[in-house]
Amino acid sequence: MNRILHNVNNAQRILRLTADTMLLVDKHGVCIDIEPHCDLWFLQEDILLGENIFELLPEYTRKRVIPIFQAVLKEQRSISKNFKLVLKDDTFYFKCLMFPYDDMVLCQYRDITQRSNVKRQLEQANYTLRTIQKVAQIGQWTYNTYKNVLHCSDYTGVSCEENIQNITIEKYIELIVKEDRQSFKKWWYTNEEELNMESISYRVRSNGEIFYMRIQTYLRKQLSDGSFNIEGYIQDITDIQHRRNHINTLTHAINNVQESIFAAKPDGTIIFANRCFLYNHGIAENEDLSQLKIYNIAENIPTQKAWEERYKKIRHGESCNFTSYYPSKTNKNILGYEGTMYNVTNDSGEESYWSFAHDISERIRYEAKIKRLNRIMDTTINNLPAGIVVKEINNNFRYIYRNRESYNRDIYPYDPIGKNDFDFHPRAVAEKKRQEDIQVATTGKGLHWIVEEKDKNGNLIILDKRKIRVDGDELSSPIIVSIEWDITELEIIKRELQSAKEKAEMADNLKSAFLANMSHEIRTPLNAIVGFSYLIAESDDAEERKKYYNIVNSNNERLLQLINEILDLSKIESGIIEFSFRPTSLHNICLEVRNAHIFRIPQEVSLIYEPSDESLMITTDKDRIFQVISNLVGNAIKFTKKGSISYGYKLTDNQIIFHVTDTGMGIEPEKVGHVFERFTKLNNYAQGTGLGLSICKSIIERFGGKISVSSEFGKGTTFIFTLPYVTTTHS
Repeated sequence: MNRILHNVNNAQRILRLTADTMLLVDKHGVCIDIEPHCDLWFLQEDILLGENIFELLPEYTRKRVIPIFQAVLKEQRSISKNFKLVLKDDTFYFKCLMFPYDDMVLCQYRDITQRSNVKRQLEQANYTLRTIQKVAQIGQWTYNTYKNVLHCSDYTGVSCEENIQNITIEKYIELIVKEDRQSFKKWWYTNEEELNMESISYRVRSNGEIFYMRIQTYLRKQLSDGSFNIEGYIQDITDIQHRRNHINTLTHAINNVQESIFAAKPDGTIIFANRCFLYNHGIAENEDLSQLKIYNIAENIPTQKAWEERYKKIRHGESCNFTSYYPSKTNKNILGYEGTMYNVTNDSGEESYWSFAHDISERIRYEAKIKRLNRIMDTTINNLPAGIVVKEINNNFRYIYRNRESYNRDIYPYDPIGKNDFDFHPRAVAEKKRQEDIQVATTGKGLHWIVEEKDKNGNLIILDKRKIRVDGDELSSPIIVSIEWDITELEIIKRELQSAKEKAEMADNLKSAFLANMSHEIRTPLNAIVGFSYLIAESDDAEERKKYYNIVNSNNERLLQLINEILDLSKIESGIIEFSFRPTSLHNICLEVRNAHIFRIPQEVSLIYEPSDESLMITTDKDRIFQVISNLVGNAIKFTKKGSISYGYKLTDNQIIFHVTDTGMGIEPEKVGHVFERFTKLNNYAQGTGLGLSICKSIIERFGGKISVSSEFGKGTTFIFTLPYVTTTHS
C-alpha cells in the first residue's frame, strides 16, 4: 500500500495544504525560521525572519504572549491560547499553539479573526435581545412532551427569573389562580396535540400577589424519539391590566381632588367640570354643562376673545401655565389660581382644552407675611458674614429670602423674592441647583460640601455650603435653607496640616521600603563573600582563586559602601555630620575619583576628567567632597552603557561649580523632582539604597552650597553642585 501521508517527500506539500503559519523562535524571541501559510502582511519572511517578534508586537499583546512563551520554555510543555492583535487600523484575533522545541519554541499561528468577529456580533445581538426582553417583560419557555418539564427564562420575576428555571407542568398549573386553571389546561393540551398560535391570558399567584400573564406558542417540532418540543413566549401584563382597572377609579378620583378641573370646546362650551370647579363657581352638580360657556363663568376669562387668546397659546401636545387672581365671580375668598392648560384631541379629531388649577389663596396670604418678615430679616442677616437663601419647596423653589452674600457674593440687580434660580442663572447652573434642591426636598437629608470659587477680584475663596429642609406646623409648606460660610483661612490651614501629615506618613513608608531594600542589598554581597570564600579555599587553580578573590574583594567594597551609607544616614537623621576642614586640592580629589572608578567603567564608556584649574585650593573636608563626586560618578556608571561620563569644576563669581555629566538613559521628567529624596530609587533594577543622592545633598547644603540635576530621558543627565570659594594656602 502506498502510504502517501508517511512519505517524507510529501511532507512539505501536505504542510502547505493543511498547516497554519509556523514560526520557530529562540529563547530570546528572535524568529529563527518561518513557514507562512497566509496572505497576512505581518506574517511574511521579510518582516519576521531574524527579528525579535516581541519587539514587533504591540504592548497589549506583548504583555500576554511573553509569560506564555516563558512558561513553555521553563515547563517544557505545549500551551494553546487566543490573543488579540491590533496593527495599524485593523484588529486581528489568533490562536497560538506553542510547543517546546529543544531550547526554542515552535509557534503555530491560526487566524481566528472572522470567527471572533462573528462571536462578538452574536453576543451583541443576544445582549440586545435580552435588553428588549427586560423592558417588555417578555421571556421564553420550552417544553418537551416526553420529559414533562417546563424550562422558563424571562425577566418578569413572577414565574421565573433571568436564569433558566425548571418546573413540571403540574407544579406550574398549581401557581395559576383556580378560576383560570381550566382554561389554561384546555389551551395547553391543545398545543400538545397540535400547534395553536392563539395566545391566552391568565393569573398566577406569587409571594401572596396576583399577576396577569399572557402566553403564546410559536413552534412545535417532533423529535427522533417521537416526542415534541414546544416553544413559546410569556409576558407579564399586570401593569396593562391594572391600567384598565384604574380607569373607573381615576374618574372617581378626579371628581374628588382639591384641584379645579374643567374641559371646554374651542367655542367655550363646557364639556366636563369636576366637583371642585362646580363648587368654586357656584354651579349645581345636576346642571346641564353643555349650556354653559366658560367665559360667562370665570372672572379671569371675562370674554370669548379672552378665552380664545388663552387656548391659542397652546400648540398640539404642549401646555400653557397660568396664574389668575380672583378667578371666581361668586367666591371672593379665592384669591388666586395657579394651573396648567392642555390641548386634547379625541379619536374623532375633535379638540378640547383641559384646565387643571389649584387654589393658591393661602400661599398668597403667606407670601404677604413673608415679605413683611423679609424687611426685618434683610436688615439683620445682610450684615452677617454668611450667605443665606430660603426657598419654598411647594412654590417651584421660589425665593422667599436671599441676602446679599449668597451665591458667591453676587448682588442681584433687583428684588429676587418670588423668583427662582432660572430667573438669574444660566440654564445649566440653574438645573444643577434645582437637582440639589429636589434631592434635599424629597429625602429630607441635608447636603454639605466645600467649594472653591473666585470672588469679584479674582481671589481664591473657599466656601462651606449647606442645604437643609425645614418642616414645621407654622409653615404653610416646607422650605429649603441654603447657607454658605467663608472658610478660606481655616481651609488653607487645614490643607497645610494635612500636607505635613502626608509627608510624615510618606517618610515613614519610605523608611520601611528602605529597610526592605537594605535587607536585599546587604544580603547580596554577603552571600557572594561567603560563597566565593569557600570556593577560594577549595580551589587549587591560582587563576581561579584570583578570579574568586576579585569577586570577594568587589563585594567587600560594595558591603563597605552600604555600611558607610547607613552610618551617614544615621548621622543625618540625628543631625550630626562630622567634618574635618583643611586646605584641599580639588585637582587631587578629582584624580583620586578617576583612579577609584577607572576599572569599573563599562568597555564602551569613557571616563573623562575635564581640564580644570589644578592650582585651585579650598578649605573643606576632602573626604566628604570625594564622597559626593565619587557618588555622582558611581551613580552615572550604573545608568550609562555607552558613550561617556565627564566631570570637572570651574571658579565663577566666587563660586566653585562642579559638574558630572553622562550620556546614559536619563531620568523620566516626572521623576526628576524626586532624585534627592531619601530612600527613593528611580530604577528598581539598579543596585543601591536610594540614599546616595540624599546624602550628597545634605553634605553640599552643610557646606553652604546647592545641588541640582537636569536630564533628558534617553539622552543623559547632568548633576551640578556649587561650593562657596574659601581661599586658602598650601599647608
